Amino acid sequence: MKLCKAVFLALCAAAAFLLTSCEGVIGYSVVLWTIADQGIADGTIVPVYLKSNIMQEYVIDNPNTEIVEKIEVPFSALSTPMSKKKALERAAKYKDFEHQYAKCVLDGLPIRESPENGSKQVYRLRQDEIIRALYKGEGVIPTNGKELLKGEWLRVITKGGTAGWCFSQNLRLFTMNSDGSYGEGAEEAEVQEADDELEQMLASVWYPDYYQKMISSKELDLDYFSEDYRFDTGSSTGEIILRLYNVDASYPYAGVTKLRGGVYRFNGTQIQVTVKSKSSIVLQYTDSSGKPRSFGFVTLGENTDIAALIKNEMERRQTVLSDLAKFGPEFFSSAYGTLSISASSLTDGGTFSWSDYELVVPTLISRNSGKDGNVAIRYFLSKSLKADWDGVLTFKFDKNGSEVNLLYKKASGGLRLAPARIKEEEDSVTGRKIRSVSSSSSPLVMFFQTAAAMSDGQ
Repeated sequence: MKLCKAVFLALCAAAAFLLTSCEGVIGYSVVLWTIADQGIADGTIVPVYLKSNIMQEYVIDNPNTEIVEKIEVPFSALSTPMSKKKALERAAKYKDFEHQYAKCVLDGLPIRESPENGSKQVYRLRQDEIIRALYKGEGVIPTNGKELLKGEWLRVITKGGTAGWCFSQNLRLFTMNSDGSYGEGAEEAEVQEADDELEQMLASVWYPDYYQKMISSKELDLDYFSEDYRFDTGSSTGEIILRLYNVDASYPYAGVTKLRGGVYRFNGTQIQVTVKSKSSIVLQYTDSSGKPRSFGFVTLGENTDIAALIKNEMERRQTVLSDLAKFGPEFFSSAYGTLSISASSLTDGGTFSWSDYELVVPTLISRNSGKDGNVAIRYFLSKSLKADWDGVLTFKFDKNGSEVNLLYKKASGGLRLAPARIKEEEDSVTGRKIRSVSSSSSPLVMFFQTAAAMSDGQ
């Protein structure tokens, strides 16, 4: 009976806690950045009901409705929840710069940790980027070497929530209305309305479009699949990075100009981007030889970890070689010699030794190849071959560097091998070789027994 009562009280306490967490006010915040879709101007004090670290959002009461209407807003739009008294004090501190925003006219202008030029940079602004001005501060006025610069230190915050100090000489102040439209000073500052398509393109990480197919098919060609191959828009650095198998270039730029619907030029460069969708773009540029080129890029989703995918693929290949080594490690054939396979403990392939293979010289193995070398998994089977073969082994002989690709199949008592034909077609756009595997026209099929099978008389 006492146990039931204890459980009942615990449930009541939990219910009360949940009700308080969902319904009770956890504090008050000052709106730092106008919430345009709800018409909530900066400087407004709002009650905060819930904080979601997972969604990076606060739940607040919409002050523009007569009834209680709870809405979610990003952390970056509000100050940290505090007591109502402190929120009023904070709002009063921002009063002189109420509704004041600024356009940056210098690409790479730093936001600093404290109001002096030698202070640590916490952010670099893009040309034409919009920030919120909060209040004026005392600091060390920078010089041009001869005289003090004109301007003042402003406490500012970016739309993403990075706060710091910025000297105002290269900022153009204007007002923003509660609906997000631009008001007084916008014309003089030459501020244009926000371009969500452009902002999303600049904020995204772009990878070669062929990555999608490799990932969905789980066939990563590690010669052309790398963390380094990407298009970095330079949204925080002011420098584009374009890196592919056959391209390694970087370009400083001074803002972005919209040419027409979905088409943008990075000022001061030969780079032009056409936005096809939120997850797909085409980049066009003129290389150093004057040749126009274009590349397709895609986003891969927040949960896509390129480094992890590469690591998993390397481990998969190594597991295949380890399993073959355990299956053998020595394989014997009266016609084709003795083959031994050893897998490295690292994810870099393995080694082999092959002796007495004269019967397949030079039709399969070139003369003077020696007997030792490295073995690796590099290629993927076509669907038509998967029913008969387990995969492709690439043998590279140390003595002359010759490479032999063989289809393999673990069979009862041994290992079956046959020549594989690797076809390579160069992609003129990216420079990568698109590889496909087929069986050779040669009728040769070699069978090697394991030591265990030989001892059993198989």
